[in-house]
Amino acid sequence: MNNETQPAKFTVKVFFRGDWCPWCKAYLNDFNEVVEEIRRLGGDLIGITSQVGNTSKKTQGLNFEILSDPENTEALRYGVNITPKTETPLANVDGQYENGMAQPAVIAESSSGTKLYEWIIVPAEMNFGGVKDRPLVEHVLTDINLALVNGQRSHLKDKKTTDMAYLETMHPTEFEQVQEYIASLKS
Repeated sequence: MNNETQPAKFTVKVFFRGDWCPWCKAYLNDFNEVVEEIRRLGGDLIGITSQVGNTSKKTQGLNFEILSDPENTEALRYGVNITPKTETPLANVDGQYENGMAQPAVIAESSSGTKLYEWIIVPAEMNFGGVKDRPLVEHVLTDINLALVNGQRSHLKDKKTTDMAYLETMHPTEFEQVQEYIASLKS
């Protein structure tokens, strides 16, 4: 909750694959940079993953809660795409993604249930199975603020996304991890 005496006016839910995913780590770090701004607007922020035993909050020093939702209850509630366990990078790991892996999404919802913002990835080969091409956090916040102030919803047309250039510039460590992974697929 953004304030101990008042409930949040809205909640931003960031769905992500898991603590092993470099794109997800980078995106969560971007949201961590703006968590106080979200709270000043009267909101709350929560990360949601299907991964059991996720360590993102601790290992990344995140200032918002992470919900482990292995049943994908929240993902199903919002229509977030779920990849079957057999098609995940952790298909052979017992106890992980038994009900599938929720794909990246960002949902902002008012306390009355009105959607203020919605972005849900559709996994495809061109976005590395759903990891890249996420809306920049600054655009997400602008759109949420627009919805709060004017009741308007904007659309992501012509807005920049988290592509390889973004990852290399803003998150070089995660970029290197992605490059290593791509190289491993070629060998």
